[in-house]
Amino acid sequence: MNEDEALRLLRSLLEDRGAEWIEESGWLRFRSRREGMLWETDCCARDGAVLVFGRFPFRCRDRTRAREICDEINRTLVRGALFLTEDEKPVYRCRAETDDVFGAEARIDAALRHSAGVMARYWGRLSGI
Repeated sequence: MNEDEALRLLRSLLEDRGAEWIEESGWLRFRSRREGMLWETDCCARDGAVLVFGRFPFRCRDRTRAREICDEINRTLVRGALFLTEDEKPVYRCRAETDDVFGAEARIDAALRHSAGVMARYWGRLSGI
């Protein structure tokens, strides 16, 4: 599946969920909320994949400790990875393979749900550091 097809599929999934998003230069950005937590998710399509970036809305004051926690979490994750941006904001990145047209929608949906689950699960470990 090429980038345009994957973006169309992603837009359709977001519409079905009732999500509001903005699109800039091939990136779709929307907000997610769970139990008082609010974060942004950025997605882009590449040939054969959709990349999903869950962006925590806070900075980690102790970069060294935050990197240690990211490393601990990454050792438990089966897919994706958690990292810190230059301004010490944690980001979770995962991907959905779109090379199989018939299974692409399910894989994109699963990646979005997985990303939201990781954001909610590790919020407390990373906030306040």
